[in-house]
Amino acid sequence: MESSLSVKDALVWIKTILEQDRVRYQIVGGMAARIHGARRPIIDIDMYIPAGDAQAVYSRVQQYVTKPLKHYVEDAWDIQYFQLIYKNQKIEIGLSPGARFLNKKTNEWVAQTIDFTKSVLGYFDGVQIAVMPRDELVAYKGLLDREVDRMDIEEMVGTE
Repeated sequence: MESSLSVKDALVWIKTILEQDRVRYQIVGGMAARIHGARRPIIDIDMYIPAGDAQAVYSRVQQYVTKPLKHYVEDAWDIQYFQLIYKNQKIEIGLSPGARFLNKKTNEWVAQTIDFTKSVLGYFDGVQIAVMPRDELVAYKGLLDREVDRMDIEEMVGTE
């Protein structure tokens, strides 16, 4: 179960680092779904940053790294990312461009292109953050088509 305090603390911490270094970011995944109306607990904070900013950010957060910055092919993702744990809260930072995810419906890899200029502002526990637009998130989760994605979509847009 999520601890709102640890999620908020970790979010403020990483957002502060990114803003100090003028690094664009976009919150995706479950937190983005929550901001757009889903209700399930936050497990981790998923975000993307531009690949060109990765080394600078990575060096700032090195002591919290639990998975090093490298290329991973795991489950439905083919991505360069690193994972942090700050105050018991997992944060996963993917790099864009270059990320791909598996379209469960066609069993084909799809490029996940993050357009940081299209981020929308949202709030989590009073913290303003840059979030993946709702329509993009719904389309992405529809292609991933996991049980949690179907739940998120239903809560974000309702049943059709």
